[in-house]
Amino acid sequence: MPSKKDELEPIQPKNDSARESDAVEPAPKKPAAAKKPAAKPAESDSNSDAEDVTVADLASQAKAGSAASPVGATTSSTKSSPSKPKMTPEQMKSLVIKIVAVLVAVLAIAIIVFGVLIYAYKSENPAVKFASSVVPYPVQRVNGHFVSYHDYLFEVDANKRAYQNNAKLNNQPAVDYNTAEGKKLVKQIKTHALDKLKSDAVVAQLAKEKKVTVTDKDVDKLLGDLYKRYGGKDTLLKTLNQIYGWEINDLKKVVRKQLLAQKLQEKVTSDPALQAQAKSKAQDVLKKVKDGGDFAELAKKHSQASDASTGGDLGTVTKGQLPADMQKAVDKLEPGQVSDVVKTSYGYEVIKVIEKTADGGVRAQHIVTNTVNFTNYLNDKLGKAKVNTYVKV
Repeated sequence: MPSKKDELEPIQPKNDSARESDAVEPAPKKPAAAKKPAAKPAESDSNSDAEDVTVADLASQAKAGSAASPVGATTSSTKSSPSKPKMTPEQMKSLVIKIVAVLVAVLAIAIIVFGVLIYAYKSENPAVKFASSVVPYPVQRVNGHFVSYHDYLFEVDANKRAYQNNAKLNNQPAVDYNTAEGKKLVKQIKTHALDKLKSDAVVAQLAKEKKVTVTDKDVDKLLGDLYKRYGGKDTLLKTLNQIYGWEINDLKKVVRKQLLAQKLQEKVTSDPALQAQAKSKAQDVLKKVKDGGDFAELAKKHSQASDASTGGDLGTVTKGQLPADMQKAVDKLEPGQVSDVVKTSYGYEVIKVIEKTADGGVRAQHIVTNTVNFTNYLNDKLGKAKVNTYVKV
């Protein structure tokens, strides 16, 4: 129990008349915790000479954005992280050039690698097929125009599949392209593919020269006819995929080529200049016949019919066996007589009747000059074409 001496005296209320010595002195303010410098030891509160920092002082300094914190004050502000330096336009341009250079180098290496696979190893793997669909590696050059390796693989692959499927459908032994016989067949397929591509290239060049074109509408029309003929679109495409591995775009490509050849043939055979040339040639032959030339010898020399080697001899035919236009001309002739130039389905003809039989039969000879035989016309152009082949079979 504390002694009376130790008991606290009651605090007397403050009044104006109270003596200064009797006034209760207020408790000293507790200074705010100060961040003391590490190098300087902390001083006791009783010996500190530093002035107290009031809340108003701290608020005033914070508002002023003072960088330095006063002694005894704490700060909650943190330093902002430094921003990354931005690239200058010159640096950006240099970076872009480097990236492009790397990409070009990679592309060049890829082109070289696939080129080696094609020309050194004659590769036909899926990666090569894809690469050749992007980069037009040439397999041929026909009259200065390149034919792509991708088109060559398309023809080879389609024909390989066709041989295998035909054997299966006809219950024949399976085709094995790894055997000696199979490798021989592959060589034939590849040779045929090169010949086909050469023909397609020449047809395309002649079509461009004669302004022959095929429109999407032409392709769609023929496709519609094919769908009707072969049981509908789905049925036809399924069949073509099984036999050749074709999809719809492959079929469209094949149809477009066929239409171009067909339109070119129509244009060539109906060319008025060529018609006039064939008729003029027939008239020259007729003049030689009338001048006493031997009909059989003139036929061997000038006729474009398949019987030219036999002197144009048609043999003995019964009435009605000849085409109507030829029959009409023959009916007007007596044995030993020669017709004028006659336009028939074969071309322009000069006809000589050798004899007539009682039953209306006739033996005759003829000399034919075609308006144009498209097969012969195209073969002539193919024979004159300048071709460089880069992949040997």
